[in-house]
Amino acid sequence: MAWQISGSAIGPCSCKVSCPCELGELVGDQGWCSGVFAFDFTSGDIDGVDVGGTKVVFIGDWPSGFLSGNGKARLVCDTAVTAEQQAALEAVLSGSKGGVFEVIATLVSENLATIKAPVSFNRDGDDVRVTVGDFGTATYTPLRTQTGERTRLLHGAAAFRDDVLLGKGTGTTFRPPDMRSWESGGHSELLEFDWSG
Repeated sequence: MAWQISGSAIGPCSCKVSCPCELGELVGDQGWCSGVFAFDFTSGDIDGVDVGGTKVVFIGDWPSGFLSGNGKARLVCDTAVTAEQQAALEAVLSGSKGGVFEVIATLVSENLATIKAPVSFNRDGDDVRVTVGDFGTATYTPLRTQTGERTRLLHGAAAFRDDVLLGKGTGTTFRPPDMRSWESGGHSELLEFDWSG
């Protein structure tokens, strides 16, 4: 069955600016990699289930680097997400329904059970701060050119991120249950997406 989701996401990680996986490197800055994608779905339909307005955070941890695979992942759904919406989002974000998330599925060998926690997006101009329960904060502040334009990376190594707005993730910190605790080495990114499968 078909699905479509649109919205925005920020993706800070444990690496410095810019994350090596964006350029095809297999090992993270610290010899390992942890990161999140915090999704704010403005609209979406998954097999007839309306997922517009939902917020979900994908937390990932890799022993070497994102593109090296063998990762551990967990989804955190906002407390407002219904059981039906959660099941639909899990199916898409796990990659089992095809599309851009198939790539991520090949890089994750262990999926932990989804948990619920309050997820809030706070925007101040172009800066974004996402709070995830009492165990996570994700940040994004755009990097800019000398003329004030946002710094962009086009057609990076990870196919699901063809147009990335690079930023700083300083202040990002995660202490997720049953996963590595980490802080951002400085990298963050912003995606504005309209995906389907």
